[in-house]
Amino acid sequence: MSGSQFQRVWLPLQERFYRIAFYILESDADARDAVQDLYLKLWNLRDQLEIVRNPSAYGSLLLKNLCIDRIRRRQSVRELSEEDLSTAPPDEALLQREELQAVSRAIDQLPPGQRKLLSLRLVQGLSYQEIEKETGLSGLNIRVQVSLARKKLKQLL
Repeated sequence: MSGSQFQRVWLPLQERFYRIAFYILESDADARDAVQDLYLKLWNLRDQLEIVRNPSAYGSLLLKNLCIDRIRRRQSVRELSEEDLSTAPPDEALLQREELQAVSRAIDQLPPGQRKLLSLRLVQGLSYQEIEKETGLSGLNIRVQVSLARKKLKQLL
């Protein structure tokens, strides 16, 4: 599928995809990130998209799965954090919980792109090469954005 065909078929569906993502994720930033992830995935699959008969349904299904993955990752991070706190003495657990909340608030203040890259690198443990494949960004750009995100977190904390 050529770039012009991709634009003609898939880009008009962007608003529909955003509404679906927003309904599932209940967050503007997360919905926009999910739609961006969808378009990256579709672009990477563009050679196989010519056989898709109903782009709206196909894209909606992919998007739903991407949103569910986001929710699962979010829950697994929370569960891991709560699990770590449950083994600590009460006073340490309280301090750890407060630190975790501060870090979470600081991460929420990052720009969406930096937040996503930092999550891919630190939470999911992906290598820079894996992130490059997933996002389509250059390795240098990813390193710079992750570094900027870390500096911003240090400032906020």
